[in-house]
Amino acid sequence: MEKKLDEIILLLKNIDKNLQILIDEKNETKIKSPSNDAILKQFEETEKLFNKVMNKGK
Repeated sequence: MEKKLDEIILLLKNIDKNLQILIDEKNETKIKSPSNDAILKQFEETEKLFNKVMNKGK
């Protein structure tokens, strides 16, 4: 019985480890490919800063 419990614990630990790997991979994908909304927001902010700098020179 104790041996079976040890096997179950080992299996659960492996499942937990594999789930964590999948979560980490999913999070890396999110970081590597930002959403279009995030890219658009970043572009708009950059454009605002650019226009602000260009208007200071006048």
